[in-house]
Amino acid sequence: MKKLFTLLLTIILIMVFYTKAYPAPENRAVFQLGSDKYSVNSQEQVMDTISFLHNNRVFVPVRYLAYACGIGDQDILWDPGTQTITLKLNNKRLLLQAGSSQLVINRRPVDMDTAPLMMADRVFLPARWIAEACNYQVEWDQNSKAVLIYPPGEIKPLPPEQPAVLLVNKNNVLPDDYQPGALDDFNGQLVASALKDPLRTIFTAAGAQGIKLGLNSGYRDAKSQKIIFNERVSQLGLKQARSLAALPGYSEHQTGLAVDLEGDSRAYAWLKANCWSYGFILRYPQGAEQITGYAYEPWHFRYVGRPIASFMQANDLQTLEEFMDTYIGD
Repeated sequence: MKKLFTLLLTIILIMVFYTKAYPAPENRAVFQLGSDKYSVNSQEQVMDTISFLHNNRVFVPVRYLAYACGIGDQDILWDPGTQTITLKLNNKRLLLQAGSSQLVINRRPVDMDTAPLMMADRVFLPARWIAEACNYQVEWDQNSKAVLIYPPGEIKPLPPEQPAVLLVNKNNVLPDDYQPGALDDFNGQLVASALKDPLRTIFTAAGAQGIKLGLNSGYRDAKSQKIIFNERVSQLGLKQARSLAALPGYSEHQTGLAVDLEGDSRAYAWLKANCWSYGFILRYPQGAEQITGYAYEPWHFRYVGRPIASFMQANDLQTLEEFMDTYIGD
């Protein structure tokens, strides 16, 4: 009887110690490629940058990945001298170094198939390696291009319904039933509601520099786009028209996220240099015709949001196609 009691007590102590040292994961998190938003336990959170793909691995800003795994600010340590990140979760200690593929878990080295990245003075960690080291299960959802992090054996979080970044070009057509969502009027043109404030801000900033901007075109439905394309064909012939105008279903204007801005050469130079600060990119830059499929248009700007625009600026990416190919994947 005494031996049985001793055995039971030993088992209980072991269980208590293990639970204290390595508590069961509790969070359900979703990170989507190209998005500055993520969710933890169905609550949307906002980051100041985006998640992206690198070497077929999803990379997430260190702080937000740590939050998703239940690690607080006080347990996220950064040594700029050695470029070392330390994450502490109860009695578990993870040690990583930018550029090194070795992950150290409680002094036990583990070789990863990738390494933490430093980009624009930010540290990004491979989501799967860190989440699994914190005892989470990780799953990839190809349709939404999102990584799902959740406790093993439990119900996984729902992935987003749509990819975070919409690419529309000669090779990527909008669905037949595509709807642009809410539209608002700006200077007599309809645009996606998300553009109204950024447009107002960029117009104000340009005006402060003595630069006058106008809005020539915003949202177009398929019928309007067809009329424009047919006019170009009648004026220039089919081959040249295809380099200057899009067929219905292949135009960014149908999303409400693209605008044609009016201005002089000084205005276009200012827009090219500064548009990213307001969440816009010059969609068809000079010299990128083979990538975009369209001739240079200094007036055509696409709203992608400041996190993506600043990411592209920091990584010297000229086109949305290059961003998608390099950091979002197929």
